[in-house]
Amino acid sequence: MVEQMQNLKVLATYPFLSDARSYVKEMRISVENLLTNLAYERARIFGIERLEKALKNRNVGDRRLVDESDYISEILSYPIARMIVVCIGDRYFLRRYALAEAVHAYHHLRNEPPEFLAYVGNDLGLSIKQDGGISIHFLDYLKFTPTRYREWKMVNRSLNKGFVSISYRDLARIIQEFLRIRIGEELEKRKCSEIVTEVFREEIEYLRNKVMLERKKRKTQPIGKLSITKLPPCMKNILTAIQAGENVPHMGRFALVAFLSSLGLKNEEILKMFITAPDYDDDRARYQVEHITGKRSSTKYAPPGCDKMRTYGLCPEESRKNEICRGVKNPVSYYRVASNREKRK
Repeated sequence: MVEQMQNLKVLATYPFLSDARSYVKEMRISVENLLTNLAYERARIFGIERLEKALKNRNVGDRRLVDESDYISEILSYPIARMIVVCIGDRYFLRRYALAEAVHAYHHLRNEPPEFLAYVGNDLGLSIKQDGGISIHFLDYLKFTPTRYREWKMVNRSLNKGFVSISYRDLARIIQEFLRIRIGEELEKRKCSEIVTEVFREEIEYLRNKVMLERKKRKTQPIGKLSITKLPPCMKNILTAIQAGENVPHMGRFALVAFLSSLGLKNEEILKMFITAPDYDDDRARYQVEHITGKRSSTKYAPPGCDKMRTYGLCPEESRKNEICRGVKNPVSYYRVASNREKRK
């Protein structure tokens, strides 16, 4: 009995594992029963809670699980939450949810023994080797690590027969990124089921409204002393992508940080902009921001001008029709011109 509870606890903590999928499949519950039968009401409540916490906390969170029934409800809440996400039909929310599931897994995985971490990695399809230490195939390493940071660059890693040496905490971080991408890609391909819309009509509407309010708030709230409404189109696009949980190219992040710094924002205010980024890590983000703004280096970098923004594909099509854009040579000038125009009004 104790062993069975331990197995259920693992599946409830990591419901994306193949063993969890097999367990649910063996239960032979139809989608209709799962969504309407009173026996699975607790699972549905847990599923909604996963989504609420994903939006609020960037983590689907843990629930108080006491007995076998609780663990089973937690396992079933995962496919329920996924079905609802698809029917909400909002790409921003979908990515926030995928990130929240990945972050939740990471917080647990970093406390697991090495053997279990390797098992999870291999179960997901990563190529992991254990031989004294632990290593991952270089193709997986390049795909799922933030190599723009110095400690993740290949030149700072040991490579042997195609495998890169990593720490177990590194592996937990790689699994997080793998999950974020896989869950997002899986859900983007799914279609909404009518029965899900019928059963969760109120919850779906509630979550859609929450997302809409959050977006509206982000579009109008100031960044420090700056106004988002006066940002040039290029910076608005970069900021929107970051807040939506999308992976923004390094040059895009660099341009935004340098732009905000040149307008007088403090590092702490700039860091807040990156909290929703899918690979956000406070220490790494802080290092990057402080490097660009000159706190960690002898150089404070100026933001790229409009020509460079176009070269890097960061100048949106709408800029060509924008009157202010046509009259300036860099994003900082755009902001100042927009501010002056508003003052005159």
